[in-house]
Amino acid sequence: MRTRTLLVLLIMISQCAAAPVPAPANSPVPTHASGKYAIGLFHFNFQYVAGDYKIERRIITQSLYPVLQFFQKNPQYKSDIEMQGYAIEVLATEYPDIFSLLQHLVRRGQIELVVAHYSDQLFIGYPAEDLQRSIDLSDEILNKYGLQRSRVFFGQEFQWSPALASALKGKYDVVVTSSDPNSWYNGGKAPLVNVAYGADTINALICGGEKDLPALSWRIAFLDDGEEFNTKDYNSDFYPVAAQEKVNIDKYRKLLQDGYTFVTVSELVRRLKNDTAYTIAQYPFIPEGTWHMKVCGPFMWMGRQRSGVETDGITRAVSYQVRGEVMLAEALIAYASSQGLNVTKLKEWLKQAWKHLLLSEVSDSSGWDPLLVEVQYTDNEAANARQLLHMIMDELQKLLSARGAGWQVDTRTGAVTPLSDLPSASPVADALISTPAAALSTAGAVAPFPGVPAELPIYFSINAEHYTVSTRRLTDSLYSMEVECTRPATGGIEISFSTAADGLQYAASCGEDISTVIPTTYPNDPAFALANGFIYLNNGYSLIKDCTVEHLAATWRMHEKRLVFREELREGNNTMHMRFFLVKGSADSGLRFANRLNTFPIYRSDNHFTWSRIIPE
Repeated sequence: MRTRTLLVLLIMISQCAAAPVPAPANSPVPTHASGKYAIGLFHFNFQYVAGDYKIERRIITQSLYPVLQFFQKNPQYKSDIEMQGYAIEVLATEYPDIFSLLQHLVRRGQIELVVAHYSDQLFIGYPAEDLQRSIDLSDEILNKYGLQRSRVFFGQEFQWSPALASALKGKYDVVVTSSDPNSWYNGGKAPLVNVAYGADTINALICGGEKDLPALSWRIAFLDDGEEFNTKDYNSDFYPVAAQEKVNIDKYRKLLQDGYTFVTVSELVRRLKNDTAYTIAQYPFIPEGTWHMKVCGPFMWMGRQRSGVETDGITRAVSYQVRGEVMLAEALIAYASSQGLNVTKLKEWLKQAWKHLLLSEVSDSSGWDPLLVEVQYTDNEAANARQLLHMIMDELQKLLSARGAGWQVDTRTGAVTPLSDLPSASPVADALISTPAAALSTAGAVAPFPGVPAELPIYFSINAEHYTVSTRRLTDSLYSMEVECTRPATGGIEISFSTAADGLQYAASCGEDISTVIPTTYPNDPAFALANGFIYLNNGYSLIKDCTVEHLAATWRMHEKRLVFREELREGNNTMHMRFFLVKGSADSGLRFANRLNTFPIYRSDNHFTWSRIIPE
């Protein structure tokens, strides 16, 4: 999350609040809810300028450390501090004194530690698997260094998805989310709500929710980028600014003078739950979003290019390509292990590959105004992952060469099947979709898709300077579409598809196993990351984007009955290339295809251990 002006800071402070977790043993929660409470939540992002390690060090020494010292000197104040698992790793290994102070404050119950992911990822742009692996890696790091996180979830850029109810099941109890998706989709004023996705539920604390309740009132002392407490980020080159720090310290003092008791987010939520005059409302379906919905939320990171160096669709697709390759390597390692082969070294390389993949998914490489070093950060971390994958594949080829000649790997189930054991397949199932990148053995040119050239059975339109479209009918119920567009003078390319007026379905970010009907009562057009590429158009067809080509958000212009993929290309970035599939039939059939294409792809190798994705049947 980036806050560039004092105006934005004031808006954020006026809007937001926080969420629950077991209170420390020395901070019992009263059995009644009356009182005046104040909370704080510092969002420290060591990837604030992703790839600039000078700035990372400055954030640690010039901002985080002084904040920790402030709380050490003022035990009357409590707060939540959120940071990545990556940040815990850096502190523990490179800044032991600062890490020791953090440990001390957490253990005495003054600071509640919030760790939501290993990297400050654009997690709404990728399937739940990526976020869950990120959480598991963070938990492993926390356990290694003797720290315990809370069960409060707070996402970079205030990312929100209703599917967090299922993705976070058993790991977190409450999601702290911005008022922006709430107000954009008209979700009401309740501060604490219950969110359902499928059979799963989770509490959410809504920023901007009602502050003065019949028996309880609460205020926010600080809720922003932690760096903004005592620096002005870029405007002070991340060095402290005394006046900035004084404003924030004075707010703490004023709240204390006004009779507010400082509590952690978890303690506040428990008090809300104990308020007998307050009923936790059932939250309406609010699609995925971020803290700035006026630019259509996900579109800021997946289509809107402002800085002159952005490559949104490609940047997000690079990570998507690598995630499939990492899961392929993981399945092969597990298979080799099941054959009694020694894969200890490969498992360690695989863990490092996951870390580099998750770092590559960082939000700041494609949002707001990324610097060149940030755009390159995704490319570099993806390259680091692929270097490890290349090493893994070389070793696996040696280990498995005597056990078969050609394999098929299902990354969802982990099944590794010799090609000789597969039943005869249709031409579609034998068609290669794409050649994996350099980490895997490279093949020659992939043959054209099977089938015949044919028009799509639904209407589409393209706004571009020039464009070419290739559409093919692969089977009676499956079409492919390749589009290449040239940037118009306005910069904005749009590819749109006709939809029904209602009844559209999609899978919310991090919830790709469920197809959900999209309400049509919103005051604004909804925007979707389409993390698994799927949306059912309710005209008898599902549209699925190939997320490994260009991974862009979509906006449903409800009154126009159009689903629009828009990319605002900067000058010098003149082309956009997208691939879509159209599946005839029910929403469930489209959802299954999307998850086999994108979420858990199927790979096939030839006799030379050369791997490519295949088109799912």
